[in-house]
Amino acid sequence: MADFPHILPPALGHPGEEHAGMRAPMMQIGSVVTDQQWAEEWSDQLENLLVEVGEIFPRVEVRRRAADFVRGLLGPISRKNGWQLAEYVGDEHAWGLQHLLSRAVWEPDMLRDFVRRYVLDGLAMPGAGPGGAGVLVIDETGFEKRGRSSAGVARQYTGTAGAVVNCQIGVMAAWATAAGQAMIDRELYLPEEWMQDRDRCAGAHIPGERAFATKPRLAEQMISRVLPDLPPGHVWVAADEVYGRDGAFRSSLEERGLPYAVTIQANQKVLDRPGFRHVAGLVARIAEECDWLSLPAGPSQLDTRIWQWWVRRLPDPEAGIGADDQQSAADPSCWARWMIARRRPETPADRDYYLAWGPPDTPIEELVLVPGARWRVEEAIKLGKSACGLADYEVRSYHGWYRHITLAQLAAAFLAVQQATTAVAEGDLHCDGDGTTTHTGGSRPVYHQHLHALQPR
Repeated sequence: MADFPHILPPALGHPGEEHAGMRAPMMQIGSVVTDQQWAEEWSDQLENLLVEVGEIFPRVEVRRRAADFVRGLLGPISRKNGWQLAEYVGDEHAWGLQHLLSRAVWEPDMLRDFVRRYVLDGLAMPGAGPGGAGVLVIDETGFEKRGRSSAGVARQYTGTAGAVVNCQIGVMAAWATAAGQAMIDRELYLPEEWMQDRDRCAGAHIPGERAFATKPRLAEQMISRVLPDLPPGHVWVAADEVYGRDGAFRSSLEERGLPYAVTIQANQKVLDRPGFRHVAGLVARIAEECDWLSLPAGPSQLDTRIWQWWVRRLPDPEAGIGADDQQSAADPSCWARWMIARRRPETPADRDYYLAWGPPDTPIEELVLVPGARWRVEEAIKLGKSACGLADYEVRSYHGWYRHITLAQLAAAFLAVQQATTAVAEGDLHCDGDGTTTHTGGSRPVYHQHLHALQPR
């Protein structure tokens, strides 16, 4: 070493000189993570995500435009259409981002699969839902459109508007745990009037192999895709009455071994016997006031929601009226069916009804969490529309719809996962010793505090 003194860092010098024995000072780290630090963390995580997603886009320029598109969807723009997105990311023209949704070569289904795995991993938490895993929630949402050219547009009812309007309907699947919720799949509903007009379908670039499918059939397709990635434990399925009243949909869940609690109509037949046929009349006749249990249905945006529940197990329809539970108890593979009614204490005459199917030893406290989780898909869709431009597209083609919706779902998934990560780090969400998950700091929308970090780089 003495023969080559010039290779030593000049600040350190030789042993024995004036710098010998000096120690590096401790880095000063504050006890509280500031909003600016969280903003920088979210920005870094977004760039990491975009690098990982980039493998889906084969060409460099398409990869860059996809990254800019997602940054724009997360940016503070009033309406996230092509021109406003282009202006936000610094493009002089909108054609580049429009090309991404129309003619560029990439597979939105590959991005869909990425989003699903990203959400399942990012919202995973021990004891994060009924059955120890989570709830898969199915619902649809409307996108109001003018004219007749947009794929699947028609005058049809949508709960988004609460009326029959000219719109497209997207069937959505969301994953919900105690850590949060996010959309993981989507299908465009095509009314029969569209499928009977092949020229109109061709004009909207609807594939020739696409056949008419009801909303429950579209939901079954999405459930089939998510099955291989579901975490261990009993993953429950929740859905509204569009799916709950469809016997084939319920049967498909049972064939897959997926427990469920689905909304049904008041006139739903529950037992094939006079006096026991329709759920509303049955509850009105036999439910005693003392039978209603006040139980929480899981956290809402404000607090844990308390409802009154009336829950009764139904006999196996194949065993006949009068059958007891001895055979079911002796056979663990024989799952149980329940009829559930729900009401608010202040409005006891207004009731919601559900059919459920699952492990026979499921406690009522766990059972009621499943219908309580159905609103989570609405929260996921609301986030997508309000913060990520889910409904701001101007494309008319079939493949353009899938591309925009999937990119918006990626942006919304990023917000949901980062919000969950931030909540855990700040102590707002933690796993208790018994495996359950607890909110300790409320449910404030963390993403609103950090969106300013998601600027183009």
